[in-house]
Amino acid sequence: MHNVMQSDINLTPTGSPFEIAREGQPITGRSWGNASSCKSGVLLVHGLGAHSGWFEAFARRLKVKQIYALAYDQIGFGKRRHQNFSSCQQWLDDLEFVYAYLREQVGERPIYLIGNSMGALVVHCIAPAVCPAGIALLSPGYAGNTATFTFGYRLKVMLKSWLEPDRELSLPYGSSSFVAAESTRAWVDHDPDCRLSVTGKMMSEVAKLSNLASRQAGLIKCPTLVVTAGMDKVVDNRAVSTIFDKLSIPSKRRKHFVDAYHDLLFDPAVDEVAKEVLDWMSCDSRCLCSPG
Repeated sequence: MHNVMQSDINLTPTGSPFEIAREGQPITGRSWGNASSCKSGVLLVHGLGAHSGWFEAFARRLKVKQIYALAYDQIGFGKRRHQNFSSCQQWLDDLEFVYAYLREQVGERPIYLIGNSMGALVVHCIAPAVCPAGIALLSPGYAGNTATFTFGYRLKVMLKSWLEPDRELSLPYGSSSFVAAESTRAWVDHDPDCRLSVTGKMMSEVAKLSNLASRQAGLIKCPTLVVTAGMDKVVDNRAVSTIFDKLSIPSKRRKHFVDAYHDLLFDPAVDEVAKEVLDWMSCDSRCLCSPG
């Protein structure tokens, strides 16, 4: 068994809030570090039900290594929960827009994309268009864990997306399924910006995003790090392995934390996860990042 380092998940906000004007639907988020003196920039993309603030513990660990980290709320979540959502293309367009914003801030310094869960799908799908220095996919949601996303639940989602696309339904899991520590679960359960019920349309668009990511696996050309959790009750790690095998790039790496829960940002292994990401980013030559 892999023994993880027990780290304090301090979620007291330290990031600097920001808002980017965009066609009547401003993009909100927060940043950590200094863009003008950073070694590189990192764009953080949260998962289903989450928001930019969930990167707090992870982003602080990047900041102390002179990495400028920027996270934003995807449309439909966080401070943008009530903005009009129509398709997964909005998630992709938002990422491309914020990437351009971050490029203006950090100049020619390298930019890495890091996506968590559903956010990893967004990162995967947009990477061929923006050509970042590399992408890191944390617990990527290529497919749901069948023990949680049962046939009955998936059938209900299909019917809701067809008959009542704008009606919300609860996700088939709570914080106990993706967070290890009880104190952190309590924080998530009392987080006013957490969203654990979404519309049928949104769920169907997540499925479209998953299918797109699978079809585009061969289009990824930049260095890729995939990090997975052994105690994952949300995503299917077998699907992650299938996609990882499809990546036809010389510089790909996978790290598996056997004892970690799905949300690695909240896990006691967060120090080791951050170290893995930082070590990967600091490779002198991307070709030295060994496959597997």
